[in-house]
Amino acid sequence: MNSMQIRQKFFDFFIKRNHEKVSSSSLIPAQDPTLLFANAGMNQFKDVFLGKEKRSYTRAVSIQKCVRAGGKHNDLENVGFTKRHLTFFEMMGNFSFGDYFKKDAIHFAWDFLTKEMNLPVDKLHATIYLTDDQAYDIWHKEIGIPESRMHRLGEKENFWQMGETGPCGPCTEIHIDRGAEFGCKDMAQCGPACDCDRFLEIWNLVFMQFDRQPGGVDKPLKQTGVDTGMGLERLCAVVQDKDSVYQTDIFMPIIERIEQLTGKQYAKQDAQVQAAFHVLADHIRSSTLIIADGGAPSNEGRGYVLRKIIRRAALFAQKLSSNNIFPELSRVVVEQLGGIYPELKTNANLVYKILESEISKFATNLVRGQSMLEKYFQEHQKEKNVTGQQAFKLYDTYGFPIELIRVMAQEKGFTVDDAGFEKEMAKQQEQSGKKTTDELEHLLPDSVTSEFTGYNELETASTISHIIHDGKVVDSAPAGQTVWVVAKESPYFIVGGGQVPDQGTIIVGNKETPLLQVRYINNGIGAQIQTPIAINVGDAITSKVDLIWRVKAMKNHTATHMLQSALIELFGKTIKQSGSLVHPDYLRFDFTYHENLSAADLQRVEDLVNKKIMDNIPLNIQYMSLPEAIKKGALAFFGDKYNPEQVRMVEIPHFSVELCGGTHVRSTGDIGVFKITDISALSAGHRRITAVTGPRALELFQETFAITKNLGNEFKVQKEHVLDAVFKQKDELKKAQHEIKQLKKQMYALQIPQWLEQVETINSIPFLYQSIADATNEDLKELAQQLSTKKPGFYFLTSMSDGKGMYVAQISPGINIDLKKIATHLKDSYGIRGGGTDKFLQGGAPSFDTRLKEDLKKWIKEI
Repeated sequence: MNSMQIRQKFFDFFIKRNHEKVSSSSLIPAQDPTLLFANAGMNQFKDVFLGKEKRSYTRAVSIQKCVRAGGKHNDLENVGFTKRHLTFFEMMGNFSFGDYFKKDAIHFAWDFLTKEMNLPVDKLHATIYLTDDQAYDIWHKEIGIPESRMHRLGEKENFWQMGETGPCGPCTEIHIDRGAEFGCKDMAQCGPACDCDRFLEIWNLVFMQFDRQPGGVDKPLKQTGVDTGMGLERLCAVVQDKDSVYQTDIFMPIIERIEQLTGKQYAKQDAQVQAAFHVLADHIRSSTLIIADGGAPSNEGRGYVLRKIIRRAALFAQKLSSNNIFPELSRVVVEQLGGIYPELKTNANLVYKILESEISKFATNLVRGQSMLEKYFQEHQKEKNVTGQQAFKLYDTYGFPIELIRVMAQEKGFTVDDAGFEKEMAKQQEQSGKKTTDELEHLLPDSVTSEFTGYNELETASTISHIIHDGKVVDSAPAGQTVWVVAKESPYFIVGGGQVPDQGTIIVGNKETPLLQVRYINNGIGAQIQTPIAINVGDAITSKVDLIWRVKAMKNHTATHMLQSALIELFGKTIKQSGSLVHPDYLRFDFTYHENLSAADLQRVEDLVNKKIMDNIPLNIQYMSLPEAIKKGALAFFGDKYNPEQVRMVEIPHFSVELCGGTHVRSTGDIGVFKITDISALSAGHRRITAVTGPRALELFQETFAITKNLGNEFKVQKEHVLDAVFKQKDELKKAQHEIKQLKKQMYALQIPQWLEQVETINSIPFLYQSIADATNEDLKELAQQLSTKKPGFYFLTSMSDGKGMYVAQISPGINIDLKKIATHLKDSYGIRGGGTDKFLQGGAPSFDTRLKEDLKKWIKEI
């Protein structure tokens, strides 16, 4: 049975049992700061388990894309060296939201494995949480598993949680006994909790009962639920009777392509080289899927995890080939999974280009870092330890993730001082001022909410429901204090679609005070103010949005939608938003595209957007279910959270349809005009367009017109010929500069003999200090070289130009003077800065002290 057949059987089994088939969510978590990547099937159902979100179904089945390569759930360092660990895998799962619980969940799992997958009943074991007698009885009394194949385990093995906080509960796991030949030497103690390969976990059934709070407190969920997870790759290994996941039909096409590219046969290699095959086969899947979902390599967060995966692959690829084979493997992944995940086909070229660029950029540092480590290994054979400082230097200077350093150290029999490395990292983060905690987030309970009125009005009268002062929830606050107030209703827009928060004022007790900042405090809209009078919970409050600020932001937000649609219409669906910022003064749009956009391309984009603005198309904003919106062609973006039951769709008919919570103009004509001001490359395949609209665009046009008109008057040409006139003058200036340079050379040729006559011999060393008017740095270097060639000595040349001084100092070969010492003397005594070698210096100064010449002569005498 191949992997595609197993997928289908899984879906069919649960659909027959009234489960809703739900597509995999993006690997990029939707507005969930606790996760780097989707790492379990239940991630997209988190708010359903928490009771914050309602669905039209109470049973669901999915196969979720997952990555575990950073944070709490991190398998990166094990990948390649074990038979089952992966960074990317697909989690098969069935879910119950207040519907069935332990009994049905256990029966469903047992029936699927034994009847659909035909796994041997006598080989299956069940683990249960220590105190979960209910699950134990179901397995033993109803399913009929004997006590000899049941195992009570502790919290580490049988209590599951998604992250440091969030839904959690006891779990029961199904393991298959693969036989004593896979086990460890301790036959008496070997069991499902053992780290050996004998007992392979197939399915984990989590019984969601709690919501874990910061500090580890477990709060009962409003409704219980079931979250199950089974790795497709592991199930395939068992069903297909393979020794490891890498031998299944999921990985073998990739391994066969590696064989073709390297000329090495996988089956004939030793364990170390086979590990390299495994690393590449796994890492190409994770990196390809992450990039296709909108991820990009960077030095922070999930971008850095992606970078670590790619760089680890680059290290292991060296063991197989000197060529950059890794990007080529992405084509196999696209061919395998493109039918299931269409984004792979759409972004195939982008994935290839990013992988190729990332590995090429790292190649030089990889060689340098390896050389540095090799030298370190040779010099520290006695200690056999890579210090935290050394590891951090490799990370900071050459971009070596600590995981790569550990791999290389292990191969040489070295350990790594992880604690020392983390200490150095903490120091750097402290110096850069990075903070990871949010003191306000958990001050208010989930039940505290604010109704957002800002779609329909810019001024809202309400009452104060909560006050936060000095990090505490209080009932009142005196005048003159900086506090957060939460109102029952508020017009302030916080964040959505990249739009920045509103500005405005607040009126309390007939006193108006500026809004300092506004943000969500859990589910409430918090407004920070300096209290104009003493305030109390229950007081009347009026919140006013700055009209000009909001209107300009609305223009830019709608224009951002139009920009994206124009890019897609002109250049295809490979255009994908990767970020945006909507500010009243400008808009910024980040997107993926594998080719450069020319000035002519940008003109076409501008023309199309401005045509739609002139058409004055009324916007259509509706609420509907997510499936309905997707059917209408609405674009949904990674990192945005959508309630499947109700989404807000913003449509510009026949041009743009997006899911968006931001504020927008009523008709496209309200925008006025659109102008692109800049395009830049963020990284391979990732670009950024900056643009302005409305009043700011008009200002830009007026400024540009005024500048062009003034230049036309200056050059005495019509405005359409200004550019030609500028280029003509530029050419004339270039010719004049060349002529000046030639004249200078002629002049210097006449002066050099005169200067050589002025050379003094001090302490047997020929020395010349010469000031040369209006010479460039290049002039000084050339003259010093000519003088040194004609007469070996020590030459110190200076020049003043436009109020700035520069100097060049040169020593001829064979003369025993160290200019580095002179550089120190110049800096300490005169504040003259410079750099170079022991034979050549160059630098600058505001001016040169008249004593400098005599001081240098004295310095030479004392050598």
